[in-house]
Amino acid sequence: MGAPQTVTISCPQCASPFSFSEGNRNAPCPSCGTSLAVSGEAGIPRFVIDERIDSAQARAAARKAAAAADGDPKVVELLRFEGSELCFLPFWRLRGHAAGWLWAERETRVRQEEYDGNGMRTVREVRGPAESGTEAVMIAVDYSSPACDTSRFGLRGIAVASAVLPLAGMDFAEVSRRGTVFDPVTTPEQVRREALAQARSRGGGKGVLRSAGRLALCGERLALISYPVWNLTFSRGERLYHVTVDGVNGRVLAGRLPSAVRITVLRPLATVTLLIYAFTLHPLVGFMAAGAFLAWHAANGGLSIERLAIWFFGLVEQRGEVELG
Repeated sequence: MGAPQTVTISCPQCASPFSFSEGNRNAPCPSCGTSLAVSGEAGIPRFVIDERIDSAQARAAARKAAAAADGDPKVVELLRFEGSELCFLPFWRLRGHAAGWLWAERETRVRQEEYDGNGMRTVREVRGPAESGTEAVMIAVDYSSPACDTSRFGLRGIAVASAVLPLAGMDFAEVSRRGTVFDPVTTPEQVRREALAQARSRGGGKGVLRSAGRLALCGERLALISYPVWNLTFSRGERLYHVTVDGVNGRVLAGRLPSAVRITVLRPLATVTLLIYAFTLHPLVGFMAAGAFLAWHAANGGLSIERLAIWFFGLVEQRGEVELG
């Protein structure tokens, strides 16, 4: 293999020439110190938002959310932490303008006056005839969408986060040492189509009934931003539970954890005691009480030998799972 090539470019900040080696993603200007993100062949710069919480803080946030959702701190104590993985999920962010023409049919509102028998006037707005027209539009675009399937992580978009949080140039080697970097799956062309569709739906103003038009992106600035998310694994018994936590603010995004276990010793004892007491009053009262008990079971989940056995002999009851996020 040959030696890496050296490329010379001009700094856009101070116009001083400087060089960087092939494969480098970040190139600080030696003259003014500006840190530049070097884009690849596709011309799309890639950035990363650094994590602000560590694994211990993410674990504490997940346990706190589980305790708050279930209301029983004992559930959290029984969970065993198995491990964590920091995932950097890719998101597209496209900014610019959608320019073109747009035809829209809008509803109109007209004021209608009515007088009652006493001469009192009432004014109300009613729907008027539809109006249509074609106009030139220039719509600001700031669109963000996942570059891969992020549904299991519970993170839908980062438009606000990418606008207010500092972005660093992506250094794959350094970021890969901290966590797992997910590659984009969707293409830039798909993002452009989605951004134009969103702009078209926003065009025309209020009261649009139908619209059609032709828009094109201009002044486009497309970037790929990786966002940190902690993927935590807990266990209880032989079952594993996964919880995802936002790597910036510590918010629990998605996951399921077991809920509290309830001891049901008093339930079968109370049932048997009441049935025996009913039979001691009168056999007919006892049979009526037993019939009412069986009818209640049939109406609440069905009547079966298994459900009756669980009612009388199942002293430990699992109350399901707690859904987080």
